[in-house]
Amino acid sequence: MFDLFLAVENSALGIYIRESAWGFAMALALHAIGMATSVGVVLLINFRILGVVKQVPVMAHTALFGTAWLGFVINFLSGVALYSSHASKYSYEWIFILKLSLLALGGLFMKFTMDAYRSKPEQFKVKAFSVICISCWLGAVITGRLMAYFYSA
Repeated sequence: MFDLFLAVENSALGIYIRESAWGFAMALALHAIGMATSVGVVLLINFRILGVVKQVPVMAHTALFGTAWLGFVINFLSGVALYSSHASKYSYEWIFILKLSLLALGGLFMKFTMDAYRSKPEQFKVKAFSVICISCWLGAVITGRLMAYFYSA
């Protein structure tokens, strides 16, 4: 498996992102834009479910899911580029594994939250799922940023 990670790291993309100041900067900027877009929509909908801005119906915000998916695709592609620069190291870092786990859980809990909201909006379960969803997404953002400090080069 380590050989696969090294192959990714030594690919043209991995070398470009690792050795080019512009490559890394562009990938990081795109990652921030994608994150702001997708996490922004997730937070907006979940805060509304929790009672913020009650004048706007929750379901009116769901039209923004397309925008969230666009942000997610930008984040995924830029994340792959950033990952390729140090694949053999990131793959074994606990902070990176935690980040990916929180992203997966955040996505699942967004689905659980919306499914529960559609069936019974006033259920306690909806609000609990919403709090967990927010926590996962914010945790993913925080662990992503902490990778710069916990990463053992």
